[in-house]
Amino acid sequence: MKDRIDVIADLLMSAAYADGRLVGEEKLAIAKLLRDILGVAKLPMDLEFRLQEFSNDTFDIEKAAAEFVVEPPGTKRALLQLVAAVHASDAEHDFDEDAHLRRLASAIGLPEKDYADMVIDILEEADLAEDLAMVRGARV
Repeated sequence: MKDRIDVIADLLMSAAYADGRLVGEEKLAIAKLLRDILGVAKLPMDLEFRLQEFSNDTFDIEKAAAEFVVEPPGTKRALLQLVAAVHASDAEHDFDEDAHLRRLASAIGLPEKDYADMVIDILEEADLAEDLAMVRGARV
């Protein structure tokens, strides 16, 4: 099996740029995740260089995601968990990061039910009115 650490690194860097900016905490989180994956104390020079030279403007998420399309749902979910960890590393979660995770999930072919706990759901006001009536004990 081909080692996909470069593709994973690119996907994690893409996750860091999902909200339109790269902050220091995200880059540190990516380096730590990659060191943990590789089981090393220091990233190999070529991987460190890859992180430094990453360009989100030229990155093709669908092409990178194609590497994972044939994987079982558990592997796909593990990839999304890594991406979600990068999103969370700046202590902010926004809709752009949520959209990024959904886009990646779609590109790797993971059904929403398999990652629903990692994304934000927006309730429609109509649902809220019904919920309020139920909570109050009133009939709608």
